[in-house]
Amino acid sequence: MNNCFLLLIPILIWNLIFTPKLTGVGYMVGAKDIKSLKVFEEILRMAIFIIPLFMRFDTFDKYFKNHIYLFFIGVVIYFGSWLMIIYFPNSCWSTSMIGLLAPGYTPLIWLIGIGLLGNFKAYNYLAVLFIAIHVLSSYFKLKGV
Repeated sequence: MNNCFLLLIPILIWNLIFTPKLTGVGYMVGAKDIKSLKVFEEILRMAIFIIPLFMRFDTFDKYFKNHIYLFFIGVVIYFGSWLMIIYFPNSCWSTSMIGLLAPGYTPLIWLIGIGLLGNFKAYNYLAVLFIAIHVLSSYFKLKGV
């Protein structure tokens, strides 16, 4: 059972548990959405989370270890970006735009890992587009636009 969707389960659980903690420290206070951007972001988000249901990875592929390491390194960096904001909300990192946007751009690493594991280049292009829109949306929310 080498379905790429399995790789998303820890991410989904993390988001369910820790999203309230992020908002609890004031993350995305000015969470005003730009409607057209929000719609595009949500369509891409659905694609990014549904497509892996149809992707399989091969543990015998010669690049499997490299791709799974990329995925796990990406997950650790992603989780770390949340933890910095949650547990050190007043740090230079957590008050800078780079730090505040990190939960938005760091998923690109593990998303690319999933695309490589599933050997589906189009997924990686969608991931890049999703992250670009997601970061732009997050930037506007942080700025209170």
